[in-house]
Amino acid sequence: MLSGCIVQRIKEILKQELLFNICNNYQILRILIKQSIHIYNNKRPHLTLKMKTPNLIHPKHKNR
Repeated sequence: MLSGCIVQRIKEILKQELLFNICNNYQILRILIKQSIHIYNNKRPHLTLKMKTPNLIHPKHKNR
């Protein structure tokens, strides 16, 4: 289970990255969110992880 601060951070990142992609289609929105989660976990380095990605640090969670 994710802690409240992690959930809040993910929510803020999604808002920042999707805010300018005004979307009236639910399916497109789902795709954009899925892509954002993939980027967050696989491509975006995190300061708290010494500039590594979450899936690099926690590979057992890759398929969740």
